[in-house]
Amino acid sequence: MQGIIVELVNVSKKYGRRQLFVTINRQICPGECIAVTGSNGSGKSTLLKVIAGLIRPSSGTVKVHHNGHEVVADKRMPCFGLISPELIFYNAMTGYENLHFLVRARGVGLSDEQLMHCLESVGLTGRQHELLSTYSTGMRQRLKFALLVALRPPIWLLDEPSSNLDEEGKKLVKRLVDDALAQQATVIIATNDPEEANYAGQKIALV
Repeated sequence: MQGIIVELVNVSKKYGRRQLFVTINRQICPGECIAVTGSNGSGKSTLLKVIAGLIRPSSGTVKVHHNGHEVVADKRMPCFGLISPELIFYNAMTGYENLHFLVRARGVGLSDEQLMHCLESVGLTGRQHELLSTYSTGMRQRLKFALLVALRPPIWLLDEPSSNLDEEGKKLVKRLVDDALAQQATVIIATNDPEEANYAGQKIALV
């Protein structure tokens, strides 16, 4: 399912008396990348979770359109792929086992060869059968991208995607984002990194 439009209509979020963001209106179309920027605590990660449907907005709504029709909330999960510091893998399983389990949990059927290709595409060839407990933080971040490549969602939600990655890893993120946009994915990045923000053609600046 490609060609997804994400529309934010008067989206606001507050916790108690603390207002994170208010009346955000934006439309992000297939093949477009938008960066959500702002200081720590401004609500960047929260906005991504609101878009993904993991958190309810205090007011306003998030709409998802496919081929001119709105996708109802309980049918949206396959549309989203989220990379977040909160995405946790299983330390007692290998990298390959984690990928295999999580892909199957999303109902996506991939062969062993296809899963290996996903791991190869993020630079984890030769390390796929090692336990997650032995992985560095950078390797774990690469595995998150392997999962995203495997699922091929039409909407990419990336929360600090280059976190814990070296220079080669950052180049990998840029290449994967470029590939996703070329395939008409809709990409939304929450970041304070100027280099990551430059992937985007437009920005939402939170304060």
